[in-house]
Amino acid sequence: MRKNVPQKDLEIVYEDRWLIVVNKPYGLLSMSTGRPGEDTAYSRLYDYAGRIFIIHRLDRDTSGLMVFAKDPE
Repeated sequence: MRKNVPQKDLEIVYEDRWLIVVNKPYGLLSMSTGRPGEDTAYSRLYDYAGRIFIIHRLDRDTSGLMVFAKDPE
């Protein structure tokens, strides 16, 4: 597992063996739109935890809790 802590405005609220829950700030994309080098919640958590799976998305202009899975099942 990688251990680069996400930037401070993406707060990890909960983490266990299967899930990571973060508080996504306003203005941050949930996932890439396909442009190289985009700053997203997904890319920050990938740098932290490696392979992860998005359970749901939030709009860029929406802040709130996002759930990511560490396992495809």
